[in-house]
Amino acid sequence: MFSQTSTVTYHPKHRTWWQQQDCVICGSTAIGVNFGARTCAPCKAFFRRNARRKEILQTLCPFQESSTSNLNANDNHETNIYCSQIRYCSSCRLRRCFDMGMKEELVRTDKENERYRQLVETNRQRRNQLLQQDQFTIPRQILSKRVLLHETDWNDISNIVIAYETYCLKNYIQQRANTYHNQSQISDDDDTAKINHHASTTINKMTSFLLFLSTIPTVKLLPKSDRIFLCKHNIRPLILLNSHELDQLCYSEPWQLMYDDLSAKYVCGNDLFSELVNTKHRAEQILITDPVVTRLWLLILFFSTPLHCYYNSSLPEISLNQRIALVEIQHSYINLLWNYLSHRHGDIEVIRIFSNLTSVYLSMQRISQAINTIIRTRDDLSTLNESFDRAVVIDSDDK
Repeated sequence: MFSQTSTVTYHPKHRTWWQQQDCVICGSTAIGVNFGARTCAPCKAFFRRNARRKEILQTLCPFQESSTSNLNANDNHETNIYCSQIRYCSSCRLRRCFDMGMKEELVRTDKENERYRQLVETNRQRRNQLLQQDQFTIPRQILSKRVLLHETDWNDISNIVIAYETYCLKNYIQQRANTYHNQSQISDDDDTAKINHHASTTINKMTSFLLFLSTIPTVKLLPKSDRIFLCKHNIRPLILLNSHELDQLCYSEPWQLMYDDLSAKYVCGNDLFSELVNTKHRAEQILITDPVVTRLWLLILFFSTPLHCYYNSSLPEISLNQRIALVEIQHSYINLLWNYLSHRHGDIEVIRIFSNLTSVYLSMQRISQAINTIIRTRDDLSTLNESFDRAVVIDSDDK
């Protein structure tokens, strides 16, 4: 019932190309990532209505076979048993929603819904006022109903989304499973185990992201020196943003999150770890849950020259003409993202979304800078720093 299939389909209602896959809850056709998991429209609506109704989880399933009829709801939860009629059983359906990574905090409350409706109405009124004015405060071409995206643009977007899931996400999940399978328990006083765990999880995120980049035509066609320049300067500053995207797509058991937090807290220190957690929560609250947006944003930032906020003489350099060529590629992705957001959300809302992307990444960059400073300067983390430096090159360039 829950087998995963994938095809690329043109969606006539929204006029978009996207990767068609099965809903992870009920197995029907998914419409996208909703509240942290890939679901169909009915399961999305079901979770929005019932995410905060925890009493449903304690309800007995009426469809359990006779062999499991003596199990109560708590037993079902512990053994991850779902009935065969999951769309008709609220208890099993809601439990699977949580097990597959859907997040209650992503569902707007009644007050948030009211604020959202007011915001939509305010934006609609502002747009109408602008269209009626003789002197536009926003250029007329921005507010026009022209076609923002052409078929080649949709193909590029579709290829980027599919490449991320096929290479980055798939590799990350496989390596993450291997890490926890081969890893013994981490205790509070085992500092070496914490460092090793942080190294394996972070390097997995970097190498998975590099695997994705190696499939992007604009990256593959770069001169080798340009690729090495971008990877050496920009992969480490993008770890947190890529982690945010992976966390939205991957479900982690509580004990796995505990190991991740223990290791990160040891590396960062208490104060910086607290800032890191707050930044992650802020990203979850204000960043749009659209895989196209985050993945294009990652590419835009990757083509920066460079993202580092400090000078490091050991890092490679390139000429001014090479930098200009990279900036032109970056501008093409910026235009693609802007046009996509304008198409999906309108001319006014796109400004708010772009502002949120910039604000969140600046916070991530500041924390990333502080973490990398700690890793570079602490004696007990010297091997961690060396491992990170070795990991930030695409395999084909490291020869």
